[in-house]
Amino acid sequence: MLKLRLVWLAESSIVFLWAFAICIFAVAPALAQGRVSSPGNPEIPVEVQQRNEEIQKIIDRADERFQAGEENFRKADYQQARRAYDRAVDIVLEFGIDVRSDARLQQYYQKLVEQIFQRQLALTRLAPVSNAQVAEAGFVSQIVQSPSAEPKPTPQTDRRGFGDQTYAASPLDELAKIKLTEEETKGVTETAAQTAASSARLDFGFKPNALVQGFINYYLGRGHATMENGLRRSGRYMTLARRIFKEEGVPQDLAWLAQVESAWSPFAKSWAAAVGLWQFMPGTGSRFGLQQDYWVDERMSYEKATRASARYLKWLANRYAGNWELAMAAYNSGEGNVDRAIARSGYADFWEIYQRGLLPNETRNYVPNILATIIIAKNPTAYGFQVKSEPALVYDTVVVNNSVDLKLVADACDLQPDYVQALNPELKRGVTPPGVLHPLRVPFKCGKQLQATLKLIPPDKRTQWRLQTAQPDDNFSTIARRTGVSEATLSAINGGQLQAGQKVIIPVGTSGLRNVVAVTPRTAPGTTTAASGAMKMIAYVVKDGDTLSDIAARYSVSARDLAALNRLSSTVKLRSGQVIKVQTRAK
Repeated sequence: MLKLRLVWLAESSIVFLWAFAICIFAVAPALAQGRVSSPGNPEIPVEVQQRNEEIQKIIDRADERFQAGEENFRKADYQQARRAYDRAVDIVLEFGIDVRSDARLQQYYQKLVEQIFQRQLALTRLAPVSNAQVAEAGFVSQIVQSPSAEPKPTPQTDRRGFGDQTYAASPLDELAKIKLTEEETKGVTETAAQTAASSARLDFGFKPNALVQGFINYYLGRGHATMENGLRRSGRYMTLARRIFKEEGVPQDLAWLAQVESAWSPFAKSWAAAVGLWQFMPGTGSRFGLQQDYWVDERMSYEKATRASARYLKWLANRYAGNWELAMAAYNSGEGNVDRAIARSGYADFWEIYQRGLLPNETRNYVPNILATIIIAKNPTAYGFQVKSEPALVYDTVVVNNSVDLKLVADACDLQPDYVQALNPELKRGVTPPGVLHPLRVPFKCGKQLQATLKLIPPDKRTQWRLQTAQPDDNFSTIARRTGVSEATLSAINGGQLQAGQKVIIPVGTSGLRNVVAVTPRTAPGTTTAASGAMKMIAYVVKDGDTLSDIAARYSVSARDLAALNRLSSTVKLRSGQVIKVQTRAK
């Protein structure tokens, strides 16, 4: 009996070994290619299944926070709703997976951002900012002057219409794609990087790496124009940035982060919705005190975003025991990604986790790129850059406590509206927010002029009324023909006096007034002249630059009614020569 059992066991072992061998031969090609199928679905490779599960985990966690925001929104707990919405976006971006690398994740993220944007608009209406600080007077005359010389106005970008803010592409979007060439890395050594760093005398310590020298070579070659432009534009903000970094106890050389983050553009926006000189995400911006609402996005503010950036960097450095390389990496990808990389590698060292490939490619490029940028910027002539930096932006700051249209400010200071907008990039709608104190930047030495002008205009008219400079041959009649405002109204509003060079108040009903010749005069809103007579239909021929709002204001009609009458969208772009029907009251 024992012998029979042994024979059976031997035969069973042979059968098992044959079966095992067959399995090995069957899966060997798949193992060689890393394509062992998932038990749950034999058609999907294991690594693909694992990635899908990880992406689903990201979506589930982000959606959990979004739904929490929705619940708080329904309960009218708007502050908690804002926080939950911000956290939902951060969760997607902190997991270390490039959103653009997966179609499902990218589609979810884009939908999430759009939903949160719509909620933000609703929150602005339902939970406006408190007006407890509003002064009783119509205008707060506080002026802070910059001590430097006046810069040359450099118009930046045009912003017209509701929510029509224009951004520039962030250089961060291209950073992940940079691959150093063989020529750029040929012969680079840690010693060369050490020598370059020692010559630059940076005000913080870091561990030199050959990759830093590789990025120096990149900027001496194909990245030369990028570096040159950054060195030139840095002059606008570097004095401000170094002062704030010093006040916050952060190495001043780290102010060069802005060159890699935004190329020194406060209008820069990345694919992931980070904006401003320092590329703050919505949630991180909120954490460090940057207001974001319908009217204002302080992530684009010069002073406030720079101070928030310095405080965030200092917070990160403290988190990583004074290691500025890890602080910079976390600034780019979030402390969650860096914490996980440290935990997986066992090393709190940027170059160690770099070698192990535990960070997103953008972050892997980010730190050596910044170090190379700082080394060159500290001594540009030594690297062949002969660049004259632009003058520092200087301005007066006038604190207002009601909405003021930037076009009115431009009228008062004889500037293009684009330049005033460039001085106030955080203003999303081209007007200061209503009901709160707001520091409005105006060109240097223009503060007192603006203050005097605003005293002449009622607080509730500062988003509508405009100014024109009277020419030598002007009188109220010629200005009335240009503007469509009656001669009597112009005379009454401006005290009946007119002389060349005078700022003439134009009491229009829209901020979009344009110079139009031979338009039938109309009675301005708010005057006591009675509107009488039968209605009549006229045909207006559109001139270059006209909008429906312009035409509606010119004839004292509703822009919405005008759009409906002509079967047009209220935001349609009109063509020069197009005929618009206008129903107005006969005089």
